[in-house]
Amino acid sequence: MSQVWLIGRPVAHSLSPAMHNAAFAKLGLPHRYEAKETADDQLAPTLDRMRREDDVLGANVTIPHKENVLRLLDEVDEEARRIGAVNTIVSRGARLVGYNTDKYGFERALEAQVPNVSGSVGFPFADDTILVLGAGGAARACALALLEQGNNVNIANRNPARAEALARSLEVDGRHPEVVPWPKGRLQVDAIVNATPIGLNGEEALEDVQLPDWVIDLVPTAAETPLVKRAKATDNVTVVDGLSMLLYQAARSFELWTGVPAPLEAMRAALPRDV
Repeated sequence: MSQVWLIGRPVAHSLSPAMHNAAFAKLGLPHRYEAKETADDQLAPTLDRMRREDDVLGANVTIPHKENVLRLLDEVDEEARRIGAVNTIVSRGARLVGYNTDKYGFERALEAQVPNVSGSVGFPFADDTILVLGAGGAARACALALLEQGNNVNIANRNPARAEALARSLEVDGRHPEVVPWPKGRLQVDAIVNATPIGLNGEEALEDVQLPDWVIDLVPTAAETPLVKRAKATDNVTVVDGLSMLLYQAARSFELWTGVPAPLEAMRAALPRDV
């Protein structure tokens, strides 16, 4: 039996093992997905173990390792390097190759909402102003996707230095994200993307903020986050739940590890809520 690992901290809450193991079972593949709590000082040794063990297909990488793992890999896909973060590792013999499926997952999650809103097909934002909360790997992937679609991207983070670093490193046609203060009150934006872990433990990411027309919360929890609940209870707000991005990025990772199409409906059925 081959293994796929989830590397990060914390990972005990993750819904990925149930989803990927359901996919392996659906296709009769002899693989097992396992979450491995990995502290900062364990990251390099964990990757070395992956290189030594023949039965490891690869891994997902989550908070807080998506950016730091780049320098520890043998090869990094061009898009992942452009984003500046890796969330998927494929083992090729003793070589580890890094990819980013977060950007794909974000784009697909948004595209899946469009027919419910306007009847059209495609990415829902162009020439809009989008506020992204966070400056980690997920925020990087979302910001690049939004820039590529011609949007103005604002970045707010509790650590302004990290936000500034993100803004400097991402560029599309001469445009960079703009760093702004943490949001309060009424905002002049078309959408907010919560790409922080805020909400993982039941806290509200945007207290005292009037919600815009779109709220995208990337926190993938079994129960709806307080932000998702409030957004769904607010008139005329379109909500994208974190489980949607989780599903689509996972499907792309599955295909990179196995070389076969992901059984999307089996993976969707393994999630605790409809997406």
